[in-house]
Amino acid sequence: MKIILAAVAILIVAFFAVPMIMGGSTNACQALEKYKVSKTASSIAGGNSGPIYGVINTIGQAGATGQGAADVEANNHPNTPTPISCTVEFWKSL
Repeated sequence: MKIILAAVAILIVAFFAVPMIMGGSTNACQALEKYKVSKTASSIAGGNSGPIYGVINTIGQAGATGQGAADVEANNHPNTPTPISCTVEFWKSL
C-alpha cells in the first residue's frame, strides 16, 4: 500500500513539476505562456531555428509573465485554481 501511495505522490509531483522545468520557471502559467510563445514562433518561422524564429521567440519569452495565461484559464475555469488549470492546459497543448 505504501508503494502505491508513493507512486501516486511521485506522479502528482511530476505532473506539476515537468511543465515548470520545461518552461524554465517556477510558475505553471508562465511555463504555459512560454511554451505557447515558442510554438507560435515556430509556426510563424516555419521551424525551430533561424533568425526569424530567434527574434520572435526571444521577444515573446521576455514578455511571458504568465499573467495572460492565468487570466485566460481563470475565465475558462473559474472554479479551478489557476496553477492547476494552467498545468492541465500545458499537458493538453503538448
